[in-house]
Amino acid sequence: MTKKFQYCPTCKEKLKITNQKILDCSACGFHFYLNPVPTVAIILENKNGEILFGKRKFLPKKGFWDLPGGFIDFNEKAEKSIVREVKEELGIEIKEPKFLGTYICFYPYKGINYQPLCLVFFEKISNKKIKKLKAADDVLSINFFPKNKIPWEKLAFPDIKEALKDYLKSVK
Repeated sequence: MTKKFQYCPTCKEKLKITNQKILDCSACGFHFYLNPVPTVAIILENKNGEILFGKRKFLPKKGFWDLPGGFIDFNEKAEKSIVREVKEELGIEIKEPKFLGTYICFYPYKGINYQPLCLVFFEKISNKKIKKLKAADDVLSINFFPKNKIPWEKLAFPDIKEALKDYLKSVK
């Protein structure tokens, strides 16, 4: 990020790297903090113990499998964000997502390597909801995979792999 963000958004002067977390403008005193970007994801499991994945429609990692989720909007709590993302991407409403944990990754997008802090949730979904599922928004297609046949090599991001491993340990 420090290579891409070189000029102050306030006065356009050159930014200096103060440390690994801050870019400073000596002209106007602006501080650009290099903080993680908050995201959410959810592990949705059906009654057969299979986990739902969506195939990514866009870069980065177009064509790879991912968990439903996305970026948290401004003024939005993580719990509301995951409900919104599931509605946008799958066309269903979830009611009681439970929190699994936070996971860190890198998200390369247009020459910038963002660092998401992904808050991962989980929920079991009913057959009634499964019948209403449809791939939408930035999801090309959806598929349930048995826990012993998760396509690990074709998962989009390492944080998702880590979250799935933690989830699988917790449900044994």
